[in-house]
Amino acid sequence: MSANIPELRHRPLLVCVGGAHSSCGKTTLAGQLLKRLKGRKNGRWGAVKYTQTAFYTSLSDAVDTMPQSDKDTTRLLSAGAEQVQWIQSPRHELEDILRIALDKLWDMDGILVEGNSPVEHIDFDVVVFVFGEDPLKIKDSAKKALEKASVLILREFPPDINHLPYVPLSCGVKTCNVRTYGGQWNACTADEAKDSLDSCTEVIMDEIARKELENTLMELSRDGRIPCELARKAAEDLGISYNKVGEAANNLKIRITSCELGCF
Repeated sequence: MSANIPELRHRPLLVCVGGAHSSCGKTTLAGQLLKRLKGRKNGRWGAVKYTQTAFYTSLSDAVDTMPQSDKDTTRLLSAGAEQVQWIQSPRHELEDILRIALDKLWDMDGILVEGNSPVEHIDFDVVVFVFGEDPLKIKDSAKKALEKASVLILREFPPDINHLPYVPLSCGVKTCNVRTYGGQWNACTADEAKDSLDSCTEVIMDEIARKELENTLMELSRDGRIPCELARKAAEDLGISYNKVGEAANNLKIRITSCELGCF
């Protein structure tokens, strides 16, 4: 008898890309991610760009900025985001306008938000933090994003991050070191630099896939159990192997029941 397969409550995966300071490479990395995310099975992604202002608050669609090719919002749209919302707001007025922006994109498979302050108001599934050339240079508004980071993107300096200030030391935090040329990774065309940035994108993509699977299993489980048929469907929907689903379920202490095919 087939298991009663429930309809999962739709919730896009939420990813935040923050950084130590302006011009540290957040938009470049966000663009790389969107290009990769667009090619996945769950490839409908929206993006939100946050720009801090002193006095006024506004929310606009990136389509309005398309004639201005130098705009970060245009770069995100060109990279693969289906829609991009641009928030301009003082930090103390960000929460309400951020929730409105996310609501406009809620039918997407995922939403990528660029900026540090959004982590103070939203529980993101994955937070990526980009260091600049000087690992000791970090603005105060970036420290909260760093504290919540699950992936750290470092520049070409010694990878011993334990002695850097403000760096989270949780064993679950992943790191990747980007090789830079002439101090400009966003302007670099060297193949080696591109390969290095691609490898960091791969680290983040792995973390995104892990979190997607974890969220799906938690949503499907009832009293710590998932019928085998639901686990197989989750693997097929996410485009991953049964073994990966089984490993994730074990890590979450979720038991897969009624498995007659030996998939798990």
